[in-house]
Amino acid sequence: MTSNDDLWYLKEVIEKGDLVKSRTLRSIFIERDGKKIKIGKKPMVLKIEVEKIDFQKNTNNLRLTGKIIEGNEEVQIGSYHSLDITIDTILSIEKEWKKYQIEKLTKAQASVPQVLIAVVDNDEATFGILKKNRVEIVSSFKNPYSSKMEEDKMKEYYKKIADEIIRYSDKVEKIILAGPGFTKEHVNKLLDNKKIILENCYSSSEAGINEIIKKGVLEKVLKESEILKETRLINEFFTHLNKDDGFAVYGLDEIKKANEIGAIDTLLVCFDKINDIEDIAKDVEKKQGKIEIISKEHDLGEQFFKMGGIGAILRFKV
Repeated sequence: MTSNDDLWYLKEVIEKGDLVKSRTLRSIFIERDGKKIKIGKKPMVLKIEVEKIDFQKNTNNLRLTGKIIEGNEEVQIGSYHSLDITIDTILSIEKEWKKYQIEKLTKAQASVPQVLIAVVDNDEATFGILKKNRVEIVSSFKNPYSSKMEEDKMKEYYKKIADEIIRYSDKVEKIILAGPGFTKEHVNKLLDNKKIILENCYSSSEAGINEIIKKGVLEKVLKESEILKETRLINEFFTHLNKDDGFAVYGLDEIKKANEIGAIDTLLVCFDKINDIEDIAKDVEKKQGKIEIISKEHDLGEQFFKMGGIGAILRFKV
């Protein structure tokens, strides 16, 4: 693994019951006077059967906890251990690989240009970087001078925004500078950067970044990324639901009925719900249907999760 995105994708394919082997640190104890005394930690290679998966966004650490099934003589088989998976960790995974999981990892290997989205107005500025399947908010701040609207103070604020964009400009291929008023134009004048694309949006908060994604602005920048693909699919799903045209269903019972007659073209499921529909997903694939894992880390994905996190776009009405 070479990036935080790799950890993210790994989190979405490892399941309870998988066997994971990696180098780790294990606490070593000795018995003295009937008491266990910790004498330190020792590096070793352990294999565990995963019971718990915890992805810690703030530290970019994937922690896998489970019973040890293979290790050296100093380790009690059947005792518990946590493997901390980070960038540069080498590991092996033994599992029953599903088609959609293999496709997920294949997508993870494809490079997607990173894009900085800056949404700004006279009151605040928010900055996010587009990843493969989410937007990571990297910075935000308020304008302490917005109530005064003094020219010199506003220039300081514009420069602060420009400096923040410069801070990330070398890390991205494109920059979308957007907002509801003229702040973006003032900031753009301070920047001589051909990467910048100016756009309009109604908000300078995270909602503005979500608006940029929803309205298709990123299509000008990227031909394909996970978040764009997911957004298109969920938009199509919600459009069918709103029209009530019979080409979309949601909820486990309705999904089962649609699958029984081979009506599912695309099964949409949030990662947290995969175990609920594992058998159905296998059957959908046998019937030439597609499985798409939907991330909760963008606005439409969160909406989809709140309505159950399981839905389908159909080949024909049911």
